[in-house]
Amino acid sequence: MSRSWRPAAVATAVLLGLLIPAGTGTARAEDDAGKRVHARVVGTLEGESVAPAVNRHGDVAFTTKQGDQMVWNATTGERRTLQKVPDAAPSDLTDDGRVVGAHHTDGLILWAADGSVTRIGIPPGQVAVLYGSPRIGEDGTVLLTAYHLVRPDPRRPQPVYMSYRWTSGGGFQLLGAAGEGTTAMAVNDAGLIVGSSGNTAAAWHPDGSVETYAPTPGHTSRTWARGVSDRGVLVGGQQRPGSDGRATPTRWDGPAEPQELTDLGFGGEAAGVNSRGWITGTVHTSATDYRAVPVVWDPHGGPHRLDELLDVPEGGTLADVEAINDRDQLLVRMYTADRKPLDQVVQLH
Repeated sequence: MSRSWRPAAVATAVLLGLLIPAGTGTARAEDDAGKRVHARVVGTLEGESVAPAVNRHGDVAFTTKQGDQMVWNATTGERRTLQKVPDAAPSDLTDDGRVVGAHHTDGLILWAADGSVTRIGIPPGQVAVLYGSPRIGEDGTVLLTAYHLVRPDPRRPQPVYMSYRWTSGGGFQLLGAAGEGTTAMAVNDAGLIVGSSGNTAAAWHPDGSVETYAPTPGHTSRTWARGVSDRGVLVGGQQRPGSDGRATPTRWDGPAEPQELTDLGFGGEAAGVNSRGWITGTVHTSATDYRAVPVVWDPHGGPHRLDELLDVPEGGTLADVEAINDRDQLLVRMYTADRKPLDQVVQLH
């Protein structure tokens, strides 16, 4: 399962959730092989602070308005309670029910499948773990971002972010030295971590070796990886000079095997990929509008706009595809007309 993160803090104060019955809202589009792509809503969770991850069982971790950490199953609607850690935010979970998250003073937090909690701490030399950053593979490898503060202006300390691998046997291991521009974004179930080193897409193997991933031929100013499948396929983007800041969505089947994904002609970025070849991301719809729409690329490489596959609430907005699992299920984030978060688990077929 691809597990990637966005570098933004996860809010802990959220609105009271409402479970909406599953099975409503089905739409379809044509893929490039002439078959229909269906998107069926399995279950919906409204008003909760939801971690951007869904495991193969359709489980999603979230935090209630009261600050309780829970796991919800989109198919059955059942919820199980995790041992409460006030002000902690879960950010990922495994197929066997382990959950990972962050706390402002306790740092990395692990919940076992039975809900019990272990406080791992903060990497040496850092002051906190970035909320929303911890990701976990089935082998127990955790990817996280931690930071310390520097004070070029005494009134405005600036955070310096650094990426780490954590394992139960090896503790915290820094990925790249300070000043190298290392940003790790995703980990697969075998412990392979991907992201970027400087201006180049990169992968960090469990044995400590690092590989860089080539751009497509021609001058490219920057490449990066956002997601990785359990088959070792990387996805992300690349940027070329003169592109007005827009990226080209890209997948890598190997370090020297880049493939630009079809978009709508105006650029985009790939963010997640599963073992069956489905890819998630965003694309731009015109040369003048910098807003992007969420998409999925089917295993044949055809892009499909999620706003054409799913029913968006009247007055609401479709924000992003938060995650994809190996059963071709998406975790999709929407907002209602009054800006309440609405998260749906969606089955593709």
